[in-house]
Amino acid sequence: MTTEVKSWVRFVRWPAESKIREECRARRRLCLLVVEHGAPPPERIGLYEDWVRPPIVPEDLQARVSQLEARVVLNEKPVLDPAGILFFRDSSVTLSMLQCEILAPLISRYCQVVYRNELGKILEQCGASASSNAIDLHVLRLRRRLQPLGLTLRNVWGRGFTIEPNWQN
Repeated sequence: MTTEVKSWVRFVRWPAESKIREECRARRRLCLLVVEHGAPPPERIGLYEDWVRPPIVPEDLQARVSQLEARVVLNEKPVLDPAGILFFRDSSVTLSMLQCEILAPLISRYCQVVYRNELGKILEQCGASASSNAIDLHVLRLRRRLQPLGLTLRNVWGRGFTIEPNWQN
């Protein structure tokens, strides 16, 4: 039986569900292998996986899941090159120079809030309108460009925006 925690970490019995593990690897999905009694642990562990032996106390389990999530985030930060190409995982997208200017602070503070007024100042410096509607329009266009990469540009109500991985991909 396979269960999920927090919708982005998949629990897989090892070795009984080795095919599911391979699917997780192929999709780069976070996977926590639960090694069955008497079975040897997997010989190789990828970036997106870890393993535990039952029984495991809930606090230890949560620590494992948190470490797995943190390891992936640290090794999967998007990279914006000077030519205007955004790289993330195995994909890339070309952006306009204005989109690069808006995206730069979001990437440098990956998974952290960038305030709306900061984006407004960037638009003003680029000679574009910095109205609330203009910011929303640029964010909407960026969302569409980032979605195929597995990135989400999320609104943090009353503050600004954050860019983070789409764990559902």
